[in-house]
Amino acid sequence: MTTTGTLKFRKYQEKRAGDFKDKWYGKAVQDRMVEFEDFVTHMSEHNSPYSRGVIHGVLIDMLSCLQELVLDGKSVRLGELGLFSIGMSTSPAATAQEFTAANIKGVHLNVRNTKTWSNQELRKRCRLTELTAYAGTPQEGGGGGGGEDDRPVIE
Repeated sequence: MTTTGTLKFRKYQEKRAGDFKDKWYGKAVQDRMVEFEDFVTHMSEHNSPYSRGVIHGVLIDMLSCLQELVLDGKSVRLGELGLFSIGMSTSPAATAQEFTAANIKGVHLNVRNTKTWSNQELRKRCRLTELTAYAGTPQEGGGGGGGEDDRPVIE
């Protein structure tokens, strides 16, 4: 089964100084968020032999185990969904001796895609639609805002 979808995007003009200032770009945006409970219901309504409660329990346990393993420094491959691992952002140090834990500025979840979820494959499956009825900037809750806030986070 090949799934396709619509990639919604918004145009924006780069305002930061540099070679890219005042040039126009596109950012992927999401027009809504599907909450966990709604996702569970969605799964249970796809001809699943499992009840909503079973799916909910399995996913809650999966998230807990995924978080435990990732926080223990392991990479976890969830089939074709992706490879999950922990990453970090750091500030530089002039020498290895000067680099300490204080240089670690943030920790984030890395998700690397797989063959069927490769960037090329995702692009083939997306219809592109400009989202023009979008209120607010990408940083105001529409997603695709750029920077560290776009990284997935385990909660």
